[in-house]
Amino acid sequence: MRYLKLYLISVLAMFFFACSDDDDGTEYMFDREISEYSVLRECSPGTPEGTTCYKIRYRYPILTDNYSGLCVWFDTTVVDDTSKSVNDKQVALAHDSTNEDAFFQKYKSSGSFYDTLDLTDKITHFIEDGYDSLQVVMFCEYSDGGSPGSVQRLFIPFKDVEAPSIVEPLKDSVWSTGAMFEWYRPMDRTDLLDPSAVSGEILGYNIRLWAEDSTEDIRDLKVTVITPEGVDSKGEKYYKRHARIRYANDSVRVDDVSHGDKRKNYLNLVVLDGKGYDTENVSSNRFRVYIEGLRTSSNSVSYTYTIAISSWDMAGNASGSEADQSTPVNACQGIYTTDSIAPLMPTKIFTNEDSLYPGYARLDSNNRVLIFWDRSVDPVKFDHDIESDSVIIIPRGCNDGSCYENVSRYVIEYYDKLDKSWHEYSYAGGDDRYGVQYQRNDEKFEVDLSGKGTFVTDTIRWVAPGDTLILRIRSVDRSGYYSRALVDSIFVSPGALAKKMECPQGFVAVSTSDTTEFCMEKFEHRSADGSFMTNVLHSEALATCEAISASGFEVSLCGERDWELVCLSGGSLSYGFIEEDASTVADHWSNYCNVSTNDSASAASISKRDQRCMNPMGVRDLPGQYQEWVKGRSKDTVAVLKGASYKVYEGLDHESIAYCTNRAFPFYTRPEYTQDSVYLYREGTKVDTVYVADTTRTLYNVLTKKDFKDTLQFYDVIDANGKVIGTDYSLYSEYKKGGKSWLDTLSNGLTYKPSKKEAVFLTGKTLNYRQASAFYKSSSIGFRCCAYKK
Repeated sequence: MRYLKLYLISVLAMFFFACSDDDDGTEYMFDREISEYSVLRECSPGTPEGTTCYKIRYRYPILTDNYSGLCVWFDTTVVDDTSKSVNDKQVALAHDSTNEDAFFQKYKSSGSFYDTLDLTDKITHFIEDGYDSLQVVMFCEYSDGGSPGSVQRLFIPFKDVEAPSIVEPLKDSVWSTGAMFEWYRPMDRTDLLDPSAVSGEILGYNIRLWAEDSTEDIRDLKVTVITPEGVDSKGEKYYKRHARIRYANDSVRVDDVSHGDKRKNYLNLVVLDGKGYDTENVSSNRFRVYIEGLRTSSNSVSYTYTIAISSWDMAGNASGSEADQSTPVNACQGIYTTDSIAPLMPTKIFTNEDSLYPGYARLDSNNRVLIFWDRSVDPVKFDHDIESDSVIIIPRGCNDGSCYENVSRYVIEYYDKLDKSWHEYSYAGGDDRYGVQYQRNDEKFEVDLSGKGTFVTDTIRWVAPGDTLILRIRSVDRSGYYSRALVDSIFVSPGALAKKMECPQGFVAVSTSDTTEFCMEKFEHRSADGSFMTNVLHSEALATCEAISASGFEVSLCGERDWELVCLSGGSLSYGFIEEDASTVADHWSNYCNVSTNDSASAASISKRDQRCMNPMGVRDLPGQYQEWVKGRSKDTVAVLKGASYKVYEGLDHESIAYCTNRAFPFYTRPEYTQDSVYLYREGTKVDTVYVADTTRTLYNVLTKKDFKDTLQFYDVIDANGKVIGTDYSLYSEYKKGGKSWLDTLSNGLTYKPSKKEAVFLTGKTLNYRQASAFYKSSSIGFRCCAYKK
């Protein structure tokens, strides 16, 4: 059994920089520890109906020779929550049948890779004693006195004690007599046994608004709430006035709160929800609250208000500010109303035009687009007579300071067509960025040093050739009053290469040298329903690409060298994305490319991916998200993987695996064997085994094939179409012992057909059997296709 444990399933491959397919990597072996342990909430046959059951499923250690069984301890009375090993006294307590806080699970040696512990009866008293969760410690025991692996531990949750993620109100706009706030429904974990269950129902939100002036009465302010379900301006359906969510006596409820004259400067609201986070449509999680009737600020007085919000799940867990009088002010959000006149904005965004594509914005070599707009102004009186069109027209005699003032900042946002919402550019807009002004002459923008220029500029970064940008720019005056939005669309030039190549839909034009040009899919390949194709064999990925019909092109799985050169972008990049952010490279590939985060949800959803993980040609997510099958550098090479994925590979350098030049090979561990002659040399009582004759030493014996007593069973590995896609092998004794059911545990959905037996000499070592890459598949592996001109 010891040789066929596929113990490195979680570690797909060994990563390295060499060009040869035969280079080895470091092995990471945990051969005396249980692995793949998890908590199951399922009952054994005969359990009374209504019982809540808990089991632990685990995989036996890789080395089962001399494995006696598993010591298990509950709580921290015997083994604390930090120890990596245990002593003889603690082990003895696990064997003591009178100790209810520990037990010993003897090794069954049944031929199965896995075992299950039914803990239901053993932990009932912990549940009855009111435990929220219980620590379970496990340690493998061996009879040969060798050093076992380290302690393994997990925690069994009994209750929903996880609060929703923190929700913060975002001040979207403030005006002279009101403010609008928005937030997004938080995620809530209701089942700690299922890490992906983050869409627990949210009961609602406590909102408390108070005025710094205790004489101001805000109890009857006009409130309009917009929820994903609808609009409520009267407090009859989606919100309640003078109310608060509370948790008391093991129940959560909505209660009325005092709102007498002594508390007239407070307004309490409960916004009702009842739904869980919608991962498919992010915009359907958005809430907005409009509050009107506040006092207008003036030059001498700024009226101050404070708002606080907390979110509550159905179990009464809360996050965010509790919004009561003891809440520190810095845990809440201050509101300052504005003056009475909003700033003015023009109605059009201008760009530098591309000569190849008239009407399209020119993209520079760093994938940036310069945008220009006529500067905003803030009138200081109502009868200003300033006109707003594509530019701001200021009449004669209307001077800076007497008729208008310059605005303090701009907010620049883009519309995401996937999640149907606006997002602010973190690097654009803001204060003190617009001191240089421009004039527009003959459709070109030039810096104006005379002081007469009125246009200002900003830079939009990480733009792909051929993109369409929908932008929203708002100016904000000194009091915080937002202008009406300037909304405009920018059509970005696809570039000369795109004009020349005319790639199929979904592909972008790429160039790897002065003479080599082809098309590559912008994202990893997706099926007809838009979902990414993962968990496919290398041969299936190849066939999928070759089945794509594109006039004038031959489509195939991308070649390894082509993929690598596109990622390197002519040698200017190391990781396949534009490296021009203030953050470190490691932060970039982790935060924007989803490298080694274990976030499979972001990998699966285009709407959750970040545009900053893009190379200059517009190809997305070369590092991170999914590893990608590519064609090897020669016809007889094993299948190769490029790029890192969202998975965490323990013990590996996460940054190194993201290099464009890195390559990986999935493998299974198999016993090393030889069919050549084996030469035995004796030195005293020690016998050395070598496989090449050594004329400098005294020969003790020579073993040939007729002396070999070990036998391997070989198999043809067959895919769903009946095609032989590779060869695998195992010890013949294990095949005879386990039969077909045992083979099925190895097949991963394929068919293992016994083909031949061979007498061999086992060396006692293991090797990385890379031929397994032909029949390896994983949910973290995808691919992308390339299209080449015929």
